[in-house]
Amino acid sequence: MSEEEAAPKKNFKKLIIIIVAALVVLGGGGFGTMLFLKKRAAAKIAAAEKAKLEAEATEKGGAEGATHGDEDTEDCGDTGEKKEGGGHGGPEAAPVMVLTRTLNLTGPRRNAFLRCELNILFCDQELGKLVSGEKPSPEKSLIQSIVVGALSGKSVEEASDLESRDAFAKEIKDKLNEQFKPHPPKAGEKEDPKHKKPKRPIKSVLIVDWAIQQ
Repeated sequence: MSEEEAAPKKNFKKLIIIIVAALVVLGGGGFGTMLFLKKRAAAKIAAAEKAKLEAEATEKGGAEGATHGDEDTEDCGDTGEKKEGGGHGGPEAAPVMVLTRTLNLTGPRRNAFLRCELNILFCDQELGKLVSGEKPSPEKSLIQSIVVGALSGKSVEEASDLESRDAFAKEIKDKLNEQFKPHPPKAGEKEDPKHKKPKRPIKSVLIVDWAIQQ
């Protein structure tokens, strides 16, 4: 065979080798691209699942915190009532009932007195307005009776104990919230969301004066 006849065959073989090599390279590149895309999709799915779990955990934790905070909180929360503006366009001041009492204390000494002043803050604005003014009202009389009843019979030792004083403030708050808590609507009645009463009408009971005279 002459060199002229062998040259086309060699060139043809080289062309075949080049084509096969190109197919191998392209095939490998395609496989690598598919693998990269699969890894990327898997990473996106994993990130989405992680974000979903974190959101669920945060929501669960917030719900538990809200439930726990509702057990003993001084935050009135959203009562559904629309706040009216004050005299200067600001929010209306929360009503405060000031209650001052001087009572006898039990003990070895007969002339022992307790002088105290309580400031009762309200979440229920309507109730607060009824009892914080000068005019008498059944609600005001009821609050005074509950406070005097809790104070009556206290000894000098109890009145002198700071923990007992704090427990007294909590006792008054709990009793007032139990007394004035809103009642559920009767059968067939619907609750007006615009005038929804707070579950705990009393925001807090503050002792601003507590002095023992002997």
